[in-house]
Amino acid sequence: MGRTSGTPNKITAEVRGKLENLIDSLVDSIEIDDLNTSQRIKMLQIALQYTLPRLQATLIKEEHEDQPLFIEDIPINWKDTSGERETITTYIKKN
Repeated sequence: MGRTSGTPNKITAEVRGKLENLIDSLVDSIEIDDLNTSQRIKMLQIALQYTLPRLQATLIKEEHEDQPLFIEDIPINWKDTSGERETITTYIKKN
């Protein structure tokens, strides 16, 4: 028989409260002026992990029309020096 759903865990709340008190007293005892630059940056780096919300990866969906893989309309005045027109026209006719 455990606790009912939605009831907060008393031990977790108690431990969390003690940790908060410990952290508060430690932070109050730190002399920031005595820290060198690298120590200050490290302290800032650690503190930001707990103060700023973490960004979640998001999927960006671009809504656009699909572009055709092949050109279906070949301009009449297109100068075909490499035989591409014949190749493209043959492909279009087959598919």
